[in-house]
Amino acid sequence: MTKGIVNMRRIIPIFLALVLLQGCDAADDMIGMFEKQELAQELIKSKYGWESQLGFSIDNGTLTQVTIILEADEVRGETVENLEKVTNEVVSSVFKSTPKAIYIQIASQPESQL
Repeated sequence: MTKGIVNMRRIIPIFLALVLLQGCDAADDMIGMFEKQELAQELIKSKYGWESQLGFSIDNGTLTQVTIILEADEVRGETVENLEKVTNEVVSSVFKSTPKAIYIQIASQPESQL
């Protein structure tokens, strides 16, 4: 009996959150943001041939930051100026609003030690 009560205590908040999200357009907004995330990654891949990951932060409905993560092996010969140009181009073509900050991260895989 207590196991059922514990499960209900977990299910009720999730159900209420889903109902509230449907009441406002937050769910649609989040789906749209994830589509934009995929679009940006595909744009970088098709135009520059780089694998990327894109993250974003929204505060009170305002896009505050976008982070683009690129693989070090793929962008090693690029200048910071060019990487900045590419990321600004991608962010401005995918998002309607301009974020307060755009972060470019270069990810490097450590050499494996055998």
